[in-house]
Amino acid sequence: MKRIWLIRHGESVANAGAATDNHVTIPLSETGHKQAQEISQIIPCKPDIIITSPFLRTQETASYTIKRYPDAPVAVWDVQEFTYLAPASCIGTTAADRRERVNTYWQRLDPDYIDGQDAESFSMLLSRARMAIERLVRLEEKYIIMFTHAQFIRAMMLLKDNQEQDEQYLMSRFRELPKYGNCEVVVW
Repeated sequence: MKRIWLIRHGESVANAGAATDNHVTIPLSETGHKQAQEISQIIPCKPDIIITSPFLRTQETASYTIKRYPDAPVAVWDVQEFTYLAPASCIGTTAADRRERVNTYWQRLDPDYIDGQDAESFSMLLSRARMAIERLVRLEEKYIIMFTHAQFIRAMMLLKDNQEQDEQYLMSRFRELPKYGNCEVVVW
């Protein structure tokens, strides 16, 4: 039987309230590094595979587990954060600065809406989550650790529990799901 742990990255400098420029290269805060070190110590045995998103904060979080289990295979999958606001429009902003735009995006309730260049629609997020789930199912490995992002975990959990629903319904439910904490483990 497979054991899959979805782990949200440790606290990033953006989670701590700092303004950031590039959503891909946001590093962990000092607290995030401590969280990542702590989570690596609760993993009970060598994973058969460690999966991480291409974003720096997940790779930094995973690095402590990779150091602990250097023989575990590591793979980078497209399990990164949901980038629904155009990244160029967010340069130098904080989460508080973006709050009104975030609320407007979700109130639109349009799963096909794309905010601008390099942003993705909610439908695109669901497609990535479906692909990740399908890949996980096909893996022969039994103990899988995936370092990813809160919204990606939410998308996976939403699909797990609502496979027959249309995307507009899924989008309407998305923000009602649990808000996963930094380095929180969600067992799939």
